[in-house]
Amino acid sequence: MLELIQSMYREKEDTTAPLIILSSFYKIWSLIYKNSETTLPSKKQNSDFTLLKNMIGYIQKFYKKKITLTDIAKAGMVGQSKCCKLFDQYIGVTPNTYLIRYRLHQSTWYLKNTDMTITEIAQIVGFSGSSYYAEAFRKWFDKRLSEYRKKERKSL
Repeated sequence: MLELIQSMYREKEDTTAPLIILSSFYKIWSLIYKNSETTLPSKKQNSDFTLLKNMIGYIQKFYKKKITLTDIAKAGMVGQSKCCKLFDQYIGVTPNTYLIRYRLHQSTWYLKNTDMTITEIAQIVGFSGSSYYAEAFRKWFDKRLSEYRKKERKSL
């Protein structure tokens, strides 16, 4: 799913971007559906998917800003515990983990395609500081930011 999200961001300048993004979005929902516990979605699941879609949409729209669990839950019009339960049940991570991973994946474009400093990239994608960004990046990608940037620039 994260690869599909990355591809949506990469294709945003393409003239057919709306179609590509919509297609990727449907593929993501298809993966969520395929990996759900039942074969046919119940009315409750349809409702849950709508709530989850609203919360994920909120994260994707406002990831550059400070986002709290309360903000994400409000986007789905649910309480914080229901928000966490939905993310865990359908995506397998907490809302905060999803937000951090989304920010990390968005940051890869800046690392590959700009000469911005790590601090600038951290701020632009919503991290409160460059040291936390670097730590999260190393944990998720198992590479230091400088290693990743150097490797990815060679491949361009």
